[in-house]
Parts: sequence; structure tokens; C-alpha cells
Amino acid sequence: MKSKLLSLGLFSLTAVSPFFIPSLTPSASAGCVGVTAGTQIAISREARQSTRVNRQSSPGCSGSTSVSTGKQVCINNDGACEQRRTVNQNFEGGNRRGGYDPVKDINVDVNVPVHVKSPRAPFSNR
Repeated sequence: MKSKLLSLGLFSLTAVSPFFIPSLTPSASAGCVGVTAGTQIAISREARQSTRVNRQSSPGCSGSTSVSTGKQVCINNDGACEQRRTVNQNFEGGNRRGGYDPVKDINVDVNVPVHVKSPRAPFSNR
């Protein structure tokens, strides 16, 4: 009888423990979140493709989010393509909660340059 009560007590404790564990661990917090996602597609003999991301965040920034997406397409079978993408993100937000300093901002940049070399034009009969 004692072993049944002991096993029932252990089962009950393990069944409710997931509800208490999160309260024992500190919560995660982050500063501001900046995301850029861009694609540059060039079909040409030559291509110059670049992406520059400038971010500024106020001290203690929390709760601000910025998402920037962009697409550039250049088709120039006889020459070159030049594609430049500049992203400026400025963050201002309330004070960070939780008292954990310094809390880092989260920055995610996914910028994909694609260059498909075009074939040279055939010689013409001149």
C-alpha cells in the first residue's frame, strides 16, 4: 500500500513539475530587433552587387522591431549590372525590463546576391 502511495505521489509531482520549472528560471529578454531580407538578381556579363546595413539603437532600447525587404533585378546582356542596396534602421524604445543589463539587440541579415552570366553575343557578319 505504501509503495502505491509513493508511486502515485511521484507521478503527481512529475505531472505538475513542468508548470513550476519556468517560474524558477529567469526569463529571457532582448533589446530591439532588426531584420533585413533582400535579393539582388543580375543577368549580365559582369555584376557588382552590394548591401550595406546601418543600424542605430538608443541606449536601453526594448520593444522596437524593424523589418526591411527588397528585391533588385537587372538584365543587361551586353554589359554590366550595378546593384546597391542600403538599409537604415533606427531604434528607439522603452527601458529594458527585467533588470538584466546589458541586453543585446537582435540583428538578422539575409541578403542574397545572384549573378547569372549571360552568354556573349555571337559575332555579326560585318
